[in-house]
Amino acid sequence: MELTLAINRYDRHVPFFNGTVDPPKGVTFKPLEVGESSIYRDGTDRHERMMKHLAFDIAEMSMSSFIMAVARDRNLPIVGIPAFPRRFFSTGQMYVNAKAGITAPQDLIGRRIGLHSFQTTLSVLGKGDLKLEYGVPWEKIHWICMRPELMPAEVTSELKLWPPARIWA
Repeated sequence: MELTLAINRYDRHVPFFNGTVDPPKGVTFKPLEVGESSIYRDGTDRHERMMKHLAFDIAEMSMSSFIMAVARDRNLPIVGIPAFPRRFFSTGQMYVNAKAGITAPQDLIGRRIGLHSFQTTLSVLGKGDLKLEYGVPWEKIHWICMRPELMPAEVTSELKLWPPARIWA
C-alpha cells in the first residue's frame, strides 16, 4: 500500500524524503512537498486540498482549522494525530518594526499585526500567549491577514480583521 504524505520539508521531515524512515510492513510512503502559503515542488494550499478534496492520504494541517471542521461536520473522514513538527514558540515568531516605538507587548494594542490567517494554529497560539501571558487583549488589535480563512468563521463587528471573515467555498 502506498500512502501519500503531504508535508513541508522541515528538518524533522527530511527522513521521509530521503527514505530513512521505515514505514510499517507492507506500506510505502510517497512524500509530497506541498506548501501551505508558498508553492513547493508538489504545489501549495495543503490544508485546503486535504480538508476540501481529501487530496492526500496523510497531510500536515492546521490544528485549529481541523478542530473547527470536526466541530461542524462529525462525519468528516479525517482523523487528527497530535504531532507538532514545527515546534515554534509563538513569541519567537513575532517581529516588530524597530522604528514603531513598540517596547512591550502592551504597545501592540490598537496596532496592526500581520498574520498568515486568523485561525492558523501559530496565530491562535500567539493570540492566546499575548492575552494570557502579557495581558494584551487580542480583540484590541487590528489583524491583517494574508489569506482568507480555511474554515468559515463568524466574528463580531468589534473585531478589526482584514480582509473580513470570508466563507470558504
